[in-house]
Amino acid sequence: MAAIQTKMIMETIEVKNISRFMEETEFSDGFSSSLLLFRGQPEKGNLLPSIARSDPSKNTINKEMDLLEQLKLMGANHLNGIDQNDWDLLVLAQHFGLKTRLLDWTSNPLTAMWFACTDKSEGDVYVYSLEANTLLSKQAYKTSVFQQGKTIAFQPKLNNHRIISQHGYFTAHRYSKGSNKFVSLEKNPKIKKLLVEYSIPEKSRPGIIESLDMYGINSKTLFPDLEGLCRHLNWKHNIT
Repeated sequence: MAAIQTKMIMETIEVKNISRFMEETEFSDGFSSSLLLFRGQPEKGNLLPSIARSDPSKNTINKEMDLLEQLKLMGANHLNGIDQNDWDLLVLAQHFGLKTRLLDWTSNPLTAMWFACTDKSEGDVYVYSLEANTLLSKQAYKTSVFQQGKTIAFQPKLNNHRIISQHGYFTAHRYSKGSNKFVSLEKNPKIKKLLVEYSIPEKSRPGIIESLDMYGINSKTLFPDLEGLCRHLNWKHNIT
């Protein structure tokens, strides 16, 4: 596959099975040092964090800071022993449904494929790959999550079983004062050329899920707790 860095627009590729997907996402040896991140989702584009999806033009920084302070106060009983660093708290809260400026990614392409194909919505689904080397920040934890000068990618601390099992990474998005909005990644001039879009037809989804299970990618392995096991058993025994 041609080097992603040379693309000027986002490429779109249809994949109908794991073999085709892996063939497309596998780099040659010349690009083995590139950090590729993947995200699976039911909708096309709109690569925005949850806090910005309803209204990207709204500057939510004050609301986000209030949410985080309330989480620390009202959730203290659930946060015992957890580092109070804002980055860690947002990563944890993201997994439990708090709307944040973080967007989930994974370094495992099959994990992203599973999240896309198992979504409850109907229709075609999508996986996005992001060549993240130029976005990756190794200093994120030394800065404020709300004062980033640009959208960055970062690897969270491996202090959460789900993060570990899902090979988790995140992008942390900024509110652009120049554009007066959160800009989705596929519309960001500096980032869209780093993206590839993979579309998965609706009719291919059941077979892909079966194949992923054979490779050990399922609810039980990605959510290594009782909830994940029960979800897996429901699927395995065709209980809806």
